[in-house]
Amino acid sequence: MPQTTIDSMIAAKGKSTTQPLVTIITPAYNRVQYLQETIESILLQDYPKVEYIVLDDGSKDNTVELLETYTGKLIWESHENMGEIRTVNKAYGMAKGEYIAVINSDDPLLPGAISAAVDVFLKNPDVQVVYPDWSYIDSEGKTIMDMQTPEYDYLEMLATHRCMPGPGTFVSKRALDLVGLRDPHFKYISDFDLWLRIGLRGPFKRLPQVLATYRVHPTSLSSTEQGRKMASEDIEMLDRLYSRNDLPMPVRAIKKKAYSWGHYHACQVAGSAKYTAALHALMAILYCPSAFRGPEFLYKRQIVKRAFNNILPSFLKISPAKGS
Repeated sequence: MPQTTIDSMIAAKGKSTTQPLVTIITPAYNRVQYLQETIESILLQDYPKVEYIVLDDGSKDNTVELLETYTGKLIWESHENMGEIRTVNKAYGMAKGEYIAVINSDDPLLPGAISAAVDVFLKNPDVQVVYPDWSYIDSEGKTIMDMQTPEYDYLEMLATHRCMPGPGTFVSKRALDLVGLRDPHFKYISDFDLWLRIGLRGPFKRLPQVLATYRVHPTSLSSTEQGRKMASEDIEMLDRLYSRNDLPMPVRAIKKKAYSWGHYHACQVAGSAKYTAALHALMAILYCPSAFRGPEFLYKRQIVKRAFNNILPSFLKISPAKGS
C-alpha cells in the first residue's frame, strides 16, 4: 500500500478519535420505498463518528425486512405504533451523540451535511442548533427547488411565526437536557415548539449550504377536523410560551405581533374549516392591525379577505321572492 494512503488513513483515524459523536435519528412508518435511499445517505456521509438509530413505528409494509439487512451497520428497533413524536423522543433517550439530527425516512441527507454541521458547532461553542438550506424533491428524488433559510433571529422567528430551522437541523444534546424533548401534545408543530423553547437558552446558526431535502408527495385535502387541530396548535403553542414567567422583556414586547402572525398562520392551515379560518383571520387583525398595512402585506390581506369571503354567503342567503 502506498505510504500516502497509509498516512491518510492514520490521519483520518486520529481525527475520528477527537471529533464528537453525532447521532442521526430516523423514525420510520410505512415509507419503505424511500427508506433505503435515506439510510444510504447517512451511511455514506464522510463524517467518521456517527451513531445511526432507525426506529420503526409499527409499519405494515416491509420496513422491518429492510432494516434486518442493515443489522450491524446501524441501530434499529421496531415497536407498536405510538406516533412520530413519541418515537423521536424514544430515540432521543437512546442517543449518545453530542449533536443530534432527526432525518425523516423519506428525506435523504445530502453529502457532507454532518461534517459541515459539526464544523459550525465546533467554531461556535455557544450555538445550540445548526440548520442548513435545503431542497424540495419529488417522489423520484429530483430537485424541484432550493430553499434558502433565513439568518437566525429569535424575535423575528417568534414575531412572524416562521419556523426557521427545517430539514437537516442539528441540535446539541445539552440543549435537549436543558429544555426537554418534543411535546407529544403537538402533532403538527412539535419541532417549532421545541426550537422556541431552546431559543430562549442560546443562539442558533444558519449553515448557508443546501445539505438536506424535503420530499413532496401527491397532495390530499386535509379534513375539517385536521384543519381545526392544526390551527389550534399554533395558538396553544403561543399560549404555553407566554404563560412562562421567565421570558425576557424583548420577547414579551412582541406578544401582540406574535399572536397576530400566529392567528394568520392558523387561518392559512385551517383549510376546509372555513369558520375556523375566518375566526383566526379576524383575531389576526385585532391583535395587530399594523401587520396588515402597507403594500408589502398585500398577500396577507388577500389571504384574510379570502377567509372572510368563504363564509360570507352563509350570512347573505336571501330566499327567492314568491312568484319569482
